[in-house]
Amino acid sequence: MKSNRKGETGKVPHRSSRIFHMKNLWYYDTREGVDIGPFHSHDEALASLQEFLQFTQLANNKTLKAFSSALSTKEELCLTNEDLL
Repeated sequence: MKSNRKGETGKVPHRSSRIFHMKNLWYYDTREGVDIGPFHSHDEALASLQEFLQFTQLANNKTLKAFSSALSTKEELCLTNEDLL
């Protein structure tokens, strides 16, 4: 059953799977338009996607900003433990 995400109201929009298969490898895409992978199986990609989503829900704003910026510019992201607190 489809339902709205936290903070959403109104009609539930169509959502497609973020996981896709290309050249015998699996990937998932982010809302930032970045493909994450490769993974050897759909299950590996799904597990990583779930970890990614959990990270985005639990991270503080400073970390999320740095992470989103790195994703959008495809730069390497280096955070210290202090950044994660």
